[in-house]
Amino acid sequence: MKEFLAASDLELGMFVAELDRPWIETPFLLQGFVLESEEQLQQIRALCRIVMIDRERSDARHHQDRQPVAPEQPTAPRPTPLTMVRGDSPPPDFFQLLRLLKSYEPQKDGAGPREGPVLAWVAPKHGDGELGAVKAPKGERGETLLGWLGRKAFGRRTRREDHQEGDAAELAPDLPYPIDVPLEQELLTAAPIHAAAMGVVRDIMRDVERQLPPNLGQAREVVQDMMRSVTRHPDALLWLTRLKRTDRYTYDHALDCCTYAMVFARHLGLPEERIAMLGMAGLLWDVGKLRLSARLLAKDGPLTPLEYEIFRTHVDSAVHILRADPDTDPLIVEIVARHHERIDGSGYPAGLVGDVIGVFAEMAGIVDSFCAMTRHRSWRPAVSTQQGLESLITLRGKRFSPELIDQFIQCIGIYPAGTLVELNSGEVAVVIAQNRVRRLKPRVMVLLSSDHSPNSNPHTLDLLYDPPIPGGSEPYRIVRSLPENAFGIDPAQFYLA
Repeated sequence: MKEFLAASDLELGMFVAELDRPWIETPFLLQGFVLESEEQLQQIRALCRIVMIDRERSDARHHQDRQPVAPEQPTAPRPTPLTMVRGDSPPPDFFQLLRLLKSYEPQKDGAGPREGPVLAWVAPKHGDGELGAVKAPKGERGETLLGWLGRKAFGRRTRREDHQEGDAAELAPDLPYPIDVPLEQELLTAAPIHAAAMGVVRDIMRDVERQLPPNLGQAREVVQDMMRSVTRHPDALLWLTRLKRTDRYTYDHALDCCTYAMVFARHLGLPEERIAMLGMAGLLWDVGKLRLSARLLAKDGPLTPLEYEIFRTHVDSAVHILRADPDTDPLIVEIVARHHERIDGSGYPAGLVGDVIGVFAEMAGIVDSFCAMTRHRSWRPAVSTQQGLESLITLRGKRFSPELIDQFIQCIGIYPAGTLVELNSGEVAVVIAQNRVRRLKPRVMVLLSSDHSPNSNPHTLDLLYDPPIPGGSEPYRIVRSLPENAFGIDPAQFYLA
């Protein structure tokens, strides 16, 4: 239950869900945390008059049923791979699970997944309808947190109020989507979906390169499946998009943008049809680049003015490809046409300014920029998630609306699933799943030991429970995030071999 309180009435143990000012203007790293010190109390009281707290997440009551456990220690790999996991049995060892997911890596020609062991998780049904599907439940009467944010961010009334139209009206759902399945379960569900998506992307790109009309019907089907996975547990597809890759940036970028656009839309509480719409746009907004010359795309230096003008035509090419399909949603075409527009008029192709761009297209621009920065290119190495978010902050209020940048930062978090991090022990780990109460203490899998030698069978740590570093009483903590391939880490070797 969420409620507003005067800052003077706050107490230790309360979960602070929202402030009366943008989080970026405060010393707090991310939205949402438990008050654990007098210093935090004094900082909030000095900055704010009113805050919103979440009673259900206060006092760590949601952890009462979970007892702190000792860190998992490396064990010898099991000789027989697990091929069936049932919903009423515990999940497999996480590293073993990732090894099994290798069987869903699609072939190079996009013909589908390789032959391998069949994975399944027989999950309990959620009422009637599709297995495992999660629908946003009806909320109680009165204003919700996201409704409040929607009005604060966009200066508009919520969906619940009469005669409201426009994109921003959809940013106020009754309740956000709950996470009610374990990450391990959703990874098993999402693996074949992701494999199918990789095959569809390859087919679309191959058709575009051959000047053939792509089969967008297949794309719509796989995006629907991806949307359902994202609404159940967003970290699963984030994992797979970061750790499974093709040998072409264009393919990887399409899947990155599709996934992150849907995760962002889910965070804002958009209805499922809008989540899928943004995912479809993310999958296709750079498809026009396949009509450009390979030499131009592979250039490792600055583009000349003429080359840049040619490069900008990829937007018009993508719009042309989409409009050729009579079933394409016109709003998807609009998003694709405007995802390079910026609120200060510096974007292209039309140089649109401010609100004319539209909320969805601006969301697309933020996602596209972030995904481009955090993927390795032939002419520029990838930056870490933290560096990518810092770069977006510099564009806040200049190229992108401050409110949307703030919400994207809250959505992604400092350490999203799949992020490489360095621990205070000197070890290098990868984030398995975020902790949405204590954002700085995710669950991680340790890949490299303190001397940066690889762990043959990586173990997991839940930083929420403050496990001690080897040989000392100091608890584990994250020192910094790292770009992909840091210390020569090969995802195929460590995660999916």
